Amino acid sequence: MSQSLAMQPAKPLQHRDASGRLSRVVDPTREHFLRPKDGRLTPLAVQGIGDAVELSVSQRSDGRNWRYIGRQGSRIPFTMRFVCWMYSLYLNSKETEEGRPGDESRFMLILIWVPCCLLLAIMLLIPQNFEGEIRNGGYYDPVRYRDWGYAKAPRNRYEKQEEKDANRKEVDEAEDESRPFLHEDMGGDMEMGPVSHHTTTTNRSLTSGETYQNPSSYFSNEKLQSSEKLPEEMLPRHFGPRFLCFLKPDPSGSLWYETQRVSDVMKERGGHAGVDFVFVSYTRKQFSVYTEEELAMWDISEEERALRVQFSTRDRDMLIQHGIEAARAANKEAFWIDFECIRDLDEVARSTSHSDDVYRICDIVRVAHSMIIVVGPSVANQLAGGIPEVYSPSVMDRWLDEYGSRLWTLPEILLISSEERIKLHVAGIGAVEELAKRNVPARAVWRDADRVRQLIDHYESTIHLTPLELVSIALECLAWRQTDQFSSGDIAYALMGLLRRRPVVTKTDSDFEAFARLSLANVNESLLERLLCMQPVRRNDPWFEIKDAWGARLWDIEPRCQVAGVADDQTVTLDGTFGATIQWNRMDQVAFYKRPTVARTIAKIFVRTLPAWLIAGLAMTISAGSLQSALRGEDDISSEFESFGSRSSSSSNPVTTALLAVGLVFLIPAAIVLLFAPAMLWDLYRGKFWSTQALLIGIEGVPDNLGWVEKDLFGLDHGRLKWSVAGSTLSQHKTSKIGECEALPPNVSPPPGDFVADAEMESGEKERLFTLIDTYSLTATAFRAVRPPSALIVCGHEGGMQRAVLCSYDWQSNTFAREAVVRVKTTVLDRMSRVDRFRFALKRRSY
Repeated sequence: MSQSLAMQPAKPLQHRDASGRLSRVVDPTREHFLRPKDGRLTPLAVQGIGDAVELSVSQRSDGRNWRYIGRQGSRIPFTMRFVCWMYSLYLNSKETEEGRPGDESRFMLILIWVPCCLLLAIMLLIPQNFEGEIRNGGYYDPVRYRDWGYAKAPRNRYEKQEEKDANRKEVDEAEDESRPFLHEDMGGDMEMGPVSHHTTTTNRSLTSGETYQNPSSYFSNEKLQSSEKLPEEMLPRHFGPRFLCFLKPDPSGSLWYETQRVSDVMKERGGHAGVDFVFVSYTRKQFSVYTEEELAMWDISEEERALRVQFSTRDRDMLIQHGIEAARAANKEAFWIDFECIRDLDEVARSTSHSDDVYRICDIVRVAHSMIIVVGPSVANQLAGGIPEVYSPSVMDRWLDEYGSRLWTLPEILLISSEERIKLHVAGIGAVEELAKRNVPARAVWRDADRVRQLIDHYESTIHLTPLELVSIALECLAWRQTDQFSSGDIAYALMGLLRRRPVVTKTDSDFEAFARLSLANVNESLLERLLCMQPVRRNDPWFEIKDAWGARLWDIEPRCQVAGVADDQTVTLDGTFGATIQWNRMDQVAFYKRPTVARTIAKIFVRTLPAWLIAGLAMTISAGSLQSALRGEDDISSEFESFGSRSSSSSNPVTTALLAVGLVFLIPAAIVLLFAPAMLWDLYRGKFWSTQALLIGIEGVPDNLGWVEKDLFGLDHGRLKWSVAGSTLSQHKTSKIGECEALPPNVSPPPGDFVADAEMESGEKERLFTLIDTYSLTATAFRAVRPPSALIVCGHEGGMQRAVLCSYDWQSNTFAREAVVRVKTTVLDRMSRVDRFRFALKRRSY
C-alpha cells in the first residue's frame, strides 16, 4: 500500500490571489509574481543587458529560477524612432539636447531632410500613439495582494485565530510549559517546612489534603500584588524571590544555610516586611553546578561523568561559601543563588529549571540589597587538564571579560541597586575588590563598555534614554553575548527583564518571534517597524544586529507602516504601506505630459491631420488635372468641324479651376507642414517633459551607460535618465564644476572577500546585480539581490528620502520577502497606491 501511495502523483500546488481565484502552479520551482493587471500569479520573466537564455529545471546551475529573456526590442512607434534617428545624426550620443553640434552634423541633417520628409509622409498614414499609453491614471502599477491567513500573534486580540474545542486539550497541555503560574490556576496555601541543603535533591510529591501555594506570588497578601490588570498573555511582575538561602548556624558553630520559601518565613514572623539578601552572580562558563542526577542522564563516558561530578560538587559548595561570606559581610540573613532558589513544581533544586522564574530573575535582582560577582578559571580549561590559572590582575581581567560575555549577566549588572558597591570574588579566595556599579564595564574591559555605560547611566537616572534608544542599545549589547540556550528566544527574554511589560514566554517561539511579541507589548516608538526598513551590512547578518548599511540608527528612521501582528519566524503582517509592482519583462514606451500651449495644440492638430490634408489635396489636384485632360480631348475631336481660331477659348472650365484651387489650398499648407514635420514632431513629443507615466522597470545587470535605456523608453538619449545619487549602497556622487551634486555610475566592483563569502548562501544562492528604473523620478538605481524583486514597498523615511524595501514574492507562504532596501524620492508617493495588509519576511524561506 505504501508503494501505491508513493506512485501517486503529488498534489498540485495552488495559489489564491487577491480576487479569491485559485490557480494551479505548473512549475513550483519557478519565481512568480502578482500581475498588476488582474492580480493573477504569473511566472517571472526577466530582461537583461545580455542575450536571452532559456534554462530547464535541470540546467539551472547558475542559480536562476526565473526565465531570463535578455535585452528586449524598443516599443517606441517606428515613426518616432525614424525622427529620433534623423536627429541622432544631428545630436550624437555623447551630446545632450543642450549640446551644440558641429557643421558636419548640420550638413548631414540638411542632406537627408527632404527624402526623410517624404518617407515620413508615408509613415504618418499609419495610426500610431506618439504620446505613449497612460495607465492607472499615471500611477505606478499597483500591488494586488490579499492576506487570507491568521497572524500567530496579532496586535489586536480579536483577530486571534479561534481554537477548535477538539484540539483545546492538546493546546492547553502544550502551553503548560510556557504559561505563567497565575493565582487562579492553583489552590490555597500549603504548609511547607524549610527545605534543607541535605534534602534538596529529594522529590516530594503532594499528599492528599495538601494544596499548593501559588509560586508566582511573593506574599500572600493581595494588597502587595500589582494593581494593574494584565492581559492573559502578559507575565505579572514579582515583588521578590520565592526561595532564599537563609543563614543558619550548624552544630559546630559555623554558618550554614537552609533553602526556604520566603512566604513561609514571612508567615512565621507574622509580618510582611521584606527580607534583605545578597545576590550571587556567576557564569556557568566558569563554574559547573549540575547535580549528580542530571549528569547521569548525559551521553558521556563514565570517566568524564565522574570528573564532572567532582567539579560540580566542588563548585556548588564553593559558590555557596561565597554566598554565605557575602551575606555575613553585608550583615544580611540570606543570599540568592540560582541553582538553589529557582525550582520547579516539585521544589527540587537543580541546575536547570522549566519554571518561569528563569525569566523573572530581573525582579529578584531589583530587590536585592547588593550583589557579588564570583569569577574563576573556565570549566573547559579544567576539564581539558590545561595549565591551572592562578589569580593575578591580568588573569582577573580575562575572567571578568569571560563573565561579561554571557547573556544573562548583563541584566544583573544593569538592574542591581547602585546604593551598595559590587564586590568581586575570586573562586576559593574571597572578596578582592569593590566597584561602583557604573565602573564595572570599564573595569571588565568589555568591548561594548561605552554602550553598557549608557544603559547603567539610564538605570541610575543620570541620563534618560528614550524607549527606542533603550531597547536598541540593550539589544545591541545582548546580541553578541553567549548563553546556554533555554529557548530560541533567549535574547528577547533577557531584554524582556529590562522592560515593564513582558509577554508570556513561549518556548516554541524563535528569537525573532519572541522579540516581535515583546516589541508589540511595549511602548518603544515603533522599533520593529524601523528595524524592517534597515539594510543589513551583510545579507546573512542576523536580524538582531541593528546595523544599517547607510550608517543610520533606528531613531533616524520614521516608519510609514504598522506591524499588525507576528505571522511566523522573521515574518510579520504590515499595514499602511505604499507600494508598486516592478515590470521585468519589457520596457514600454513611457507616456509623458508637456505644458499645453496654443501653438503646441495647433501644431499637434496640423501634424495629426497631415495625412488627411495630403490625401485631400492630392486627390483634388489629380482630379482637376484628369478633368482638364478629358476636356482637352473633347476639344481635339470638335476641331475637325470648326476652324482653328474658334476653339481656343473653350480650353478653360470653371469646375476644374475651382477643384484645382481647392486642391492647392489643401496641398500647399500640407507640403509646408510636411517639410517641417520632423521638427514639429521633435518639439511636440520630445524635449523637456513636465511629467511622465510612473513605472518601475527592472533589468538584470547594470548598463554600461543609460543611453540605450533612455532610447528604449523615450526614443533618444537626451540625458534625462540619471543614476541615483544615494539610492543604494552602490550609488556614487561627486561635486560638479559648478558646485552641484552630480551622480556617478554605480560602484559595481566585487565586494571584499568576507562580503563575497557572505553573498554565497548556504543553499547555493548568490547575489546578483540588478537595476531599477523609475520613469517618474527619471532615476536608475543599481542594487544587489538574490532574486529579482517583484514589488517596491515604502515602509519609512529617513534623511529626506523614503526607505523602500524591494521584495520578491513567496507564493507558497503568500509572503513578500526582503531582497534589498533602496532610498527613493519622496515625490514618488504622489503616484503610489496603498498596499493591503500583507505578510512581510526579513528573509526568503527555503523549501
